[in-house]
Amino acid sequence: MSQAKGFDRRVARTRRSLSEALISLSQEFGYERVSIRDLTERADVGYATFFRHFRSKDDLATYCVRSTSEEFMRAVQSAQTLHEESLALYQALNEHRDVCLFGLSLPRDHPALEPVWEEITQWMMDLYFAREGTTIPLELSLNHLINSVVELFRWWLTDGQDYSVEQMALMQSDLVVRMTETVALDHRLKSPRDVVPD
Repeated sequence: MSQAKGFDRRVARTRRSLSEALISLSQEFGYERVSIRDLTERADVGYATFFRHFRSKDDLATYCVRSTSEEFMRAVQSAQTLHEESLALYQALNEHRDVCLFGLSLPRDHPALEPVWEEITQWMMDLYFAREGTTIPLELSLNHLINSVVELFRWWLTDGQDYSVEQMALMQSDLVVRMTETVALDHRLKSPRDVVPD
């Protein structure tokens, strides 16, 4: 194993330990009450080591949420139907439920989330354009789509566990994505037949 690979693995291990410490401590005490000293003690890393990886607790929180949001973005593929796309997102949500609950526990305008929301919005801007003939501004349509999906995620994680990943994917694709695309949006990666009700 090369020295560089060993270093990369140590970096990844340290960041993973700090991320897990942030999630668990936030669940126990609330994000605002967690100190960097708490994080380093829980993760069993040196206090100075923290600052070799992150500028602040918010920077670590951004890293945690961003890493998961990037997995959500990678889950969307051009060959997927609306249902397959929603299923991939719910599978990722189920796999990363603790991080997602952590991100959803912070206020939408929290400084740690601002860069993540900007990236998600830009990603959606790259995926969609306004449907011909719609009177709904693109920015409003995307805001509605993003917030509707996020609130459905929140509902499932906190109140809707009686529903399976597959059931939630169907509900999201039909209730949120299909309806929004039919009225206001065209998806750059998908053919028009994907947004016509079955």
